[in-house]
Amino acid sequence: MKRAILGSVIGMLVLLFMAAPVWSQSDLNSVRLFQSYFYDAPITKVTYGDFGLAHSSFDGGSSLFIGGQGGYGLNEKIEIQAQLGYLSWSFDDFDGQSGLADLDVYGRYFISNNGKTQISAGGLISLPIGSEDVGQSSMDLGGFGALRHNLKNGMVVTGSLGLISLEAGDEREMTIRLGAGAIYPHSKEMAFVGEFVTQTEIEYTMLSGGVDYLMGNGRIRGALGIGLADGAPDLQITATYGLNF
Repeated sequence: MKRAILGSVIGMLVLLFMAAPVWSQSDLNSVRLFQSYFYDAPITKVTYGDFGLAHSSFDGGSSLFIGGQGGYGLNEKIEIQAQLGYLSWSFDDFDGQSGLADLDVYGRYFISNNGKTQISAGGLISLPIGSEDVGQSSMDLGGFGALRHNLKNGMVVTGSLGLISLEAGDEREMTIRLGAGAIYPHSKEMAFVGEFVTQTEIEYTMLSGGVDYLMGNGRIRGALGIGLADGAPDLQITATYGLNF
């Protein structure tokens, strides 16, 4: 089943990326990634936020995250971002639990832009305000680098590399996070987003495909993710509504 879904997602992405681009390359800075929402290069010129949910299915259970994430540009080179929400777990082997998730705070610094490639570097900290009942209340720290490169056909390719220290009880584990993606404009209102993210130590690998649709001052966003490793959900569905303030 997973292979069939994965094949369908890849086929869908190939067909979507064959569409003719319409947006200018600068417009695509406002189209944000799904899995690597925070691990990206552009610095915002406006305050923005996404609000919605992510449902993840695992072998023998599922989880639901409901919350918001967004960013604020302090100046032309520095952006601060954060995510906060409510997390619910339900597994066959034990009663379901729910509670507040940790507050994740990110910051990034814009390094360079030569007209085709944007490069930024950033850091992150997870503030342990969440509930231990849902695996929260841990302080994670890390840093990363990210880039966006504009291709001649209008598509934008993205990449990120991070080193993250995860709190695991009384110990810490270092994990490497690698992300790659592509943003392809389909029309003035719609863009498609494909991503691949893998993370060592926690055995997380996921391939996803999403749609970003501009509607007035808001953005309707949805994505389907397929887990390729034991530490990732078998299937993840994300749906959010984004606003610029």
